[in-house]
Amino acid sequence: MKKFLQKLIERKRQELKAKEEKMKNSQNIDEVRSLGENLIALRDEINEAEEQLKELEKDDNNDGNGDGEGEGEGENNRSARNNDGANEGRSANGFNPNAVFNIVGSAQMNQRGQASNDEDVLSSMEYRTAFKHYAQTGERSERLNEILTQYRSENRAAGEVTSDALGVLIPHTVLQELIQGIEKSYGQFSSRVRMLNVQGGVEIPISEFEATFTWGGTDGKDKEHGVSDEQDAGGVKGSVIFSYHIGEVRIAQSLLQSILSVEVFEKELVKALLKAYLKARDEAVLRGTGDGQPTGILTDVAAGLKRIPEANIIEFTEEEIADWTQWEKKLFANIPIGMEGANPEFAMAKQTYVGNLCTLKDANGQPIDKAGFDVSDKQYKFNEYPVLRTEQDLFKSFDLCANGEYFGIFWVPEEAYGINSNMTFGYKRYFDEDKNKWITKGLVILDGKPLNTNYIYLLKKAVKA
Repeated sequence: MKKFLQKLIERKRQELKAKEEKMKNSQNIDEVRSLGENLIALRDEINEAEEQLKELEKDDNNDGNGDGEGEGEGENNRSARNNDGANEGRSANGFNPNAVFNIVGSAQMNQRGQASNDEDVLSSMEYRTAFKHYAQTGERSERLNEILTQYRSENRAAGEVTSDALGVLIPHTVLQELIQGIEKSYGQFSSRVRMLNVQGGVEIPISEFEATFTWGGTDGKDKEHGVSDEQDAGGVKGSVIFSYHIGEVRIAQSLLQSILSVEVFEKELVKALLKAYLKARDEAVLRGTGDGQPTGILTDVAAGLKRIPEANIIEFTEEEIADWTQWEKKLFANIPIGMEGANPEFAMAKQTYVGNLCTLKDANGQPIDKAGFDVSDKQYKFNEYPVLRTEQDLFKSFDLCANGEYFGIFWVPEEAYGINSNMTFGYKRYFDEDKNKWITKGLVILDGKPLNTNYIYLLKKAVKA
């Protein structure tokens, strides 16, 4: 039995190593996701086989009767396990959020995980168990503090920053589930924007976030080879500086208090964090104040920064929103051809989409069918452009908007806005003496800024005087 398990483990390790190498070199996000899931399954199989082998070796040591394999074989096997990349809880992608989100265009490993077989201490069962104990009781064990100190020291030595302000870092097994949950949350407003992981506090020209093409010896704007005005969606000048804002998610302690299993506890923690985090992130992309939090698109406008061109703020009265000709003249006729090819889309309240756009009629009172569900790609559309239907806590319906309020947006999300975060989550639990109760919260460093606002058209309600 021991020989069978040893051969099985070795075979699985070789398969794991091959898939890790393939994933590191892959440029395809779908392939990266698929390989990540396979790696997690392989890791679990190896862990289970190793546990069975340990039990057999323990029994042999207790009985004093080996089955002929000898101590040398057992020692070699243990050495192989210690040097292999398939340690318990090891990340399938180095726990680099970039590898999951394909933020910079290719699946990259972070500095700690790059081509490394070192065990990830924040994924070990020892740390996961200690973290669960802290999350439920508020008690930080000595071993928990030792592991955190080791991890932070290694990261600082590698040039990475993990803020102590985040408190106890969430295990990477939970983090990976959280990242995958965010990626799968299709329909979230902020999930469409560009995800970045760049250094905070550094001024970055917005043009650096755009891909450019030039002919040899030219700047791409000369008359012979350049881009025409009607093709160019408009390069934006200026720069952005991302800060280290810490967002927090308050968690109901009763939700996690009585769970005994580490695995179940982690799944419930992911659910609790995910819903609140995504909702807050959506709101920040649109209305973040910029003071201790991301700068929202509408906040940028309200502050008078003039980042969004005045021509890109389109007003509709109650009569005009029901008039297809006005949509063509005010919006669609003025969209640069370059933007049309960049896959722009709408976002607005479901009530606006159904009540104001799906009901458009011609002069004879007949429906013109410019809005509806496209069965070919299973998307809601308006004039062939995708529409994200939101709840009214993000965009009010047109009917409920007051004069001057925005009821929707037409944009290219990944060009218009950037979220900067290393997706490291921390966790704090403490007793508030003033409120006489335990406070439990998850913490994450995150900032967001508008990028090329030429790719944003805001839809505004106007009320006739």
